[in-house]
Amino acid sequence: MNTNRSIDLAALEAPPAVAAVRSIGDGFKNFQALRAGFASGLFDWLERNGPAEKSAVAAALELRGAHLGAFLQTLEDLGLLAREGGAYRLAPGMAEVLCASSPWRQAEVLDDWLARSSGWSDLARFLSPEWTPAPAQPLSIERHPFLGEARRLAAHLAARFAQPGRRAPRSLLCFDGGDGLLAAALCQRFPEASVTLVVAPDAPLRAQATIAACGLAERCRVVPGTPLDPPPREECRGVDCAVLFHSLYPVRKNTVDALAAVAACLTRGGELCAAHWFCLEACETAPGGLRDLDKAVLTDSHPLCHVEQFCQRLEDAGLVDAERADLTGEYGNTKLHFARRPEGV
Repeated sequence: MNTNRSIDLAALEAPPAVAAVRSIGDGFKNFQALRAGFASGLFDWLERNGPAEKSAVAAALELRGAHLGAFLQTLEDLGLLAREGGAYRLAPGMAEVLCASSPWRQAEVLDDWLARSSGWSDLARFLSPEWTPAPAQPLSIERHPFLGEARRLAAHLAARFAQPGRRAPRSLLCFDGGDGLLAAALCQRFPEASVTLVVAPDAPLRAQATIAACGLAERCRVVPGTPLDPPPREECRGVDCAVLFHSLYPVRKNTVDALAAVAACLTRGGELCAAHWFCLEACETAPGGLRDLDKAVLTDSHPLCHVEQFCQRLEDAGLVDAERADLTGEYGNTKLHFARRPEGV
């Protein structure tokens, strides 16, 4: 405290902008209330014992009664709890995301955000040149941030190959930035296809766990590599379809070379699909910056640039009939690009 001046308390008035910061701070406090609900065992206990009075909650979970009312009210305000008279229970539908009995419980998602390997645990460190990514931790399939992306893309490709005059691919080469989720989804969408799954050198164990959990180990071979360094041609030449799923970011400076290397694996007439996030023209920003930070933390990369030039890059890699589409998801639009290897080359 500055003791060299006399403060007139009656004249002190916080600037209006303080309210904006306090509102942001309320998000942090709500986050901590949710964490405390998980850590105290409250949600699991209420699933088994609710509705329950506040005194019963305090006694069973050894929580301080002086603060428990405010804590329970906060969770009710957030829509996590409901009250019947003076008794609390989980709000309808919340057991699926709050209780250990459900594979969709979100406690581990919160833990992942706070893990040192996540940029969200210390965003200032993530934004600094000193950031060094730590090895990613294995995630359950239900809680994996790329689950929705993988399912939507697999569904889109299934619909594409179901169009008149097309046939489903029998061999797929999948460069999967989602720890094998897309490869698993493709195996399930195309039950007659064999899949070679290529993942970053640090990801085979995570990808193998994904494939095994889906019961697809006999149909999906996992190998380390990148689009710039695909498996040897004798191992994957002649595939009907090659898919690059959020896998070009690490080789962005050699995009055309990477596309050419993948294109060389295709059979004549085989199709390449690329699914990635792109920045706006001149890397401009727009409202929705939090989702852009999500993508940055997930990929530890800037999105790809110059979406308007990507079809030309596919053609520069020796492919033809390049086209583009959008796939809308929880992180915004994923840009899909398609091209095929010429029949006579």
